[in-house]
Amino acid sequence: MSELFDPPADHIGTFGWVCGYSADAAFMNDAAERFTLRTRRRRMIDGDVALALLLDRGTPRLSTTEVPGVLHLAAPSKAPFELLHSKVALLGFRHLYTTGSWRVRLVVSTGNWTRQTLEESLDLAWQAEVCSDELSADTSAEARTDIAAATSFMTWLRRKSPVLPIEAVTPATAENYKRLDAWCKLVADASPLRGTARFIDNRRQPLLPQIVNRVEPGRRNVLVMGSGFYESGGSGKLPKVPADIVYQLKAKGIQNADTEVDLIVNPMACQAIATARAAIAAEGWTIRRPGRGPFGNSARSLHAKFLFGAHRHHNSNACLRAWLYLGSGNLTPPGLVLTGARANLEAGVVFAPKNLVWAEAEGLDWIAVERVLPLNFDDETEIILAKDLLAGGDMPERLPAYLPPPVTYLRWTTEPDAIGRLVPPADACAEFEVLDPHGAPCQRDAATFVWQGDCPPEVQVRWTEGEETRTEAVCVVDRFGRIAAARLNPVTLDDVWSLLADFPLPPPDDGDGGGDGIDDDDPELSKGAKLTRVTGRGALPSRYPIRRVMELVERIAARQTALAEPDWILWCARLEQTLDQAKDDPEIVAFRTLGLDPLSPLRAAPFRPPFAETAATPSGARYEATLDRVANAWCVANGKLEP
Repeated sequence: MSELFDPPADHIGTFGWVCGYSADAAFMNDAAERFTLRTRRRRMIDGDVALALLLDRGTPRLSTTEVPGVLHLAAPSKAPFELLHSKVALLGFRHLYTTGSWRVRLVVSTGNWTRQTLEESLDLAWQAEVCSDELSADTSAEARTDIAAATSFMTWLRRKSPVLPIEAVTPATAENYKRLDAWCKLVADASPLRGTARFIDNRRQPLLPQIVNRVEPGRRNVLVMGSGFYESGGSGKLPKVPADIVYQLKAKGIQNADTEVDLIVNPMACQAIATARAAIAAEGWTIRRPGRGPFGNSARSLHAKFLFGAHRHHNSNACLRAWLYLGSGNLTPPGLVLTGARANLEAGVVFAPKNLVWAEAEGLDWIAVERVLPLNFDDETEIILAKDLLAGGDMPERLPAYLPPPVTYLRWTTEPDAIGRLVPPADACAEFEVLDPHGAPCQRDAATFVWQGDCPPEVQVRWTEGEETRTEAVCVVDRFGRIAAARLNPVTLDDVWSLLADFPLPPPDDGDGGGDGIDDDDPELSKGAKLTRVTGRGALPSRYPIRRVMELVERIAARQTALAEPDWILWCARLEQTLDQAKDDPEIVAFRTLGLDPLSPLRAAPFRPPFAETAATPSGARYEATLDRVANAWCVANGKLEP
């Protein structure tokens, strides 16, 4: 399922919003690496946020140091729903070579964002995608409507969360998440006014009536219902939710009166289905084990939630008039038939799958339904005997594991006296303490906390809520805006160009000079990256400091004058961070004694793109502020070097 985060050809992931019931580091590291095309090591150094996670508060906090590039946002403490159970991702990708070209992808999953989903579960996922040049195309009308509906859902959920540290992080992160918002708005503005989205959620209406309203009536004699959990109860009566589903589908003319109904269950944990076996049999329904599809004989358990209807004709292999619901909602009252505070927050999709057949057929491109859904109609999957079914446990109760702390991030500063301090957001009002590495409270200095040592990626905060004392880790945003990032080690003048040359692609993993403390024997360090350090990839040819700096300036000028304005904020951030790392290079230190600023030629108009030629434009003002900060870091702010 993590391959759903892979960028399309010639694209790279910019930013994504992901919500779910749970997530773990193993899955999210894989997803982040696929999405950004950057290794864990590189993401640790960059300190950007590429994926923002909104999870149920019963999921313990995922540390950004453990999952670089992923920020787990605190769930609302008073939510208008029972559990955050929906599994949805909105992902933005930009084209690497064509300015202004982008894609937005919507992913709806039945599975959690965890390793268990990858290795132990039978789950389903669906995606829709819209490209920037398809905003008026008839072929993308349905996808545009779906993304518009999902954007509304995700925006609503974001607004329920506490203050977002995303507002405080790197210019690259801020630019990228604003880009995704803008792209989603363009898609929503271009969606058909009267279109009905296939994407559904239960903020205002339960899922079941929305499912029923989205399926065209027609003759269908097969209905399959599958769920990882069913309603609890041991009365032996027909379970209410499956019975209600069948009743509504028949009443609306979606399924025939004589529809064959199959229930797909986990035999050892199927809740009320186990005790209602006789009632189900009396209704003429069949209880089945899940089919394994492409997983063969693996011992995976059913976690997917789905409804599948179609018509089987005696002289046709095609699944006629097929429709499918898949989503997060189990076949339980909180999953499908309730809304509001008594329900879980659920989302799914209802659509008409094409080119499905009942059985594999040679020479036919159509797909057998048992290859894409966890079902099989052979005798081996049918469960007849009561001893083969167990109720098992209900969906476990969840206590809060990650409650929002009084602050969601702290900023690092050494102003004005070179002493390290942690600064809360301006709107922080609740009382709390910052704990040092030994667990002792840090000294308060007005509104800041004094920190002994280098900038930490995260710190523990302690506060009191009612009669309970709580502690939680919060991210630290460094002076570059990097969040929970690895320490930046110095680089040489030669390294500077190797870090800038491939922009907007990520720089080589080792370009920071080992700033994350990982040595050359690290298996993540590619042979190509090791070669960079040995050969000085892109090394400046001259041995004379002034000439070498001028050669670097010329390369920087040639690169930045060819950039498009949408990449400018990211370029300024990369340029500042890279040049700051080189401030202690001996050849740069030599300029301090000469009273010269070796980068002053970069202020000249010919060395700047047209949209940033002067400080009169926002791009130009940002660029000059970047050079000012670098000159201060290099201690050459008052010097000039003529090109």
